[in-house]
Amino acid sequence: MEINDISFSSANQLLEGYKRGEDVVASFFHYNLHDKNVYEQRRSDLAQATHPREELVAYLFAYNEKYGADEKTMKNILKLKDRRSVVVVGGQQAGLLTGPMYTVNKVLSILKFAKQQEEQLKVPVVPVFWIAGEDHDFAEINHVFVEQDGVLTKRAIPQKVLGKKAASDLPIDKEVCQKWIQEIFQAFGETNHSRRVMEFALQSLETSHTYTDFFASLTTKLFAGTGLVIMDSASPELRKIESSFFVHLIEGNRQLSKAVMQQQELVERQFARSIQVDEQTAHLFYYENERVLLERHPDNRFAGKNNEVSLTTEELLKIARTNPELLSNNVVTRPLMQEFLLPTLAFIAGPGEVAYWAELKKAFELFGLKMPPIVPRLSYAVVERSIKRKIEELHLTVEHVLQRGIHQDKEKWIKENVKYPYDDYFEKAKEEMEAVHQRLRNNILREDETFKKVLEKNRNILQGQLDIVRKIVESKQLTKHKVTIKKFADIEHALMPMGSPQERVWNIFYFLNKYGLDFVTRLSNLDVEFNHNIKVIYP
Repeated sequence: MEINDISFSSANQLLEGYKRGEDVVASFFHYNLHDKNVYEQRRSDLAQATHPREELVAYLFAYNEKYGADEKTMKNILKLKDRRSVVVVGGQQAGLLTGPMYTVNKVLSILKFAKQQEEQLKVPVVPVFWIAGEDHDFAEINHVFVEQDGVLTKRAIPQKVLGKKAASDLPIDKEVCQKWIQEIFQAFGETNHSRRVMEFALQSLETSHTYTDFFASLTTKLFAGTGLVIMDSASPELRKIESSFFVHLIEGNRQLSKAVMQQQELVERQFARSIQVDEQTAHLFYYENERVLLERHPDNRFAGKNNEVSLTTEELLKIARTNPELLSNNVVTRPLMQEFLLPTLAFIAGPGEVAYWAELKKAFELFGLKMPPIVPRLSYAVVERSIKRKIEELHLTVEHVLQRGIHQDKEKWIKENVKYPYDDYFEKAKEEMEAVHQRLRNNILREDETFKKVLEKNRNILQGQLDIVRKIVESKQLTKHKVTIKKFADIEHALMPMGSPQERVWNIFYFLNKYGLDFVTRLSNLDVEFNHNIKVIYP
């Protein structure tokens, strides 16, 4: 397995400014990644803070044991009892078959960064991945993409879900999911690894009851031996630990909204906002049958937008103290709750997360907290040997394809090799036909204007017939060049599917099916640098 770095610029200008260390962007955060002592300073700051370590260890031990975590993971959990220990953390939704590749990339980033920092700081650094099991948007997690007849297709599991049910409470229909998995592997194509990899997925399905269970089981097994610790943000046991901070979030709710909006005003002087919020947003969900985002009303009341639920502040505080499992966080309060729970050395973030964390600085300060250093995650691009060969045959480079895409190259090639000179012939024919038909219309309409609509219709039919013939001619030309055109399509599907980075579309099981179950292990063993470049992998 070979690896190369390729520089890459994001369309997210705030992220680019953050990576460059621009002062205006750095001012939105408490720590500057370009300070060589930033993690030593963060570790020192954490030494002055308190966290519910004993309760957290008990929860993490039971949760990871449930999914068959190995001894290395269990030892990492116990390290959290050491007050010197810190964590590197990041999270994602519970996507089917772990979701898009960027989820795996985020886990790899957590593992790599934790290992590097433990070596440098000489204190225990535990890699932690939280599953956003409280999220309720089923459409975001219920599918993978496959290629079928040369077209990328979203293949969603045909399980109906009514209401806003959290992934951790959503029962998985095993029979439906088993059939869906078999269809996905059929679309991937049979290899020497297919049977073993599919059995691996089906074994995790068999022991799972919810979509979060399925995700947690697969993730635990894929990263066995790495020491990765997982947690579910929707766990009732975790909610009990969070109870006291829910109380703080409710009591300071009005000030929280103001703090976020004040920070957004600073960000919006240069960049677009990422979080939609107003003064009424409570930044908490109430969960009973389905998840309802609460709004704060002037009359000491918290209610859903459509009055699905209505609670006084006192009632909500009582719930926080006695039934915290009925509450959950949103994009604003989840980072705050994370800071309450975990001694976070660094948060591993995707591009969008960096942008919305920039809007939270004053929210952290409201509760006497500092946001941790935000580290952009690693991005990997897997270049199959057949794809590399096709890129070279078209006299392109992998760097060119990843940085600029291939669509314009394909259009240029088609224009030069396929459409020319037929476009000119047809355009000239249409002009001459229009001139002849114009004379015909003029002569007839001088005699009788009632024929105007009939003549216009006749003109359009004749022009349309020329368009049909042109398409037939072009189609035959495309057929002559189908081998070359397919090369462009194969490269585009592999590296820039639907114009997006590979990691946002393709699923890790496509590569496991092709290269074997140890593919993730081999990725995790690669030496990489956190330099904001794409890590290009040649298996």
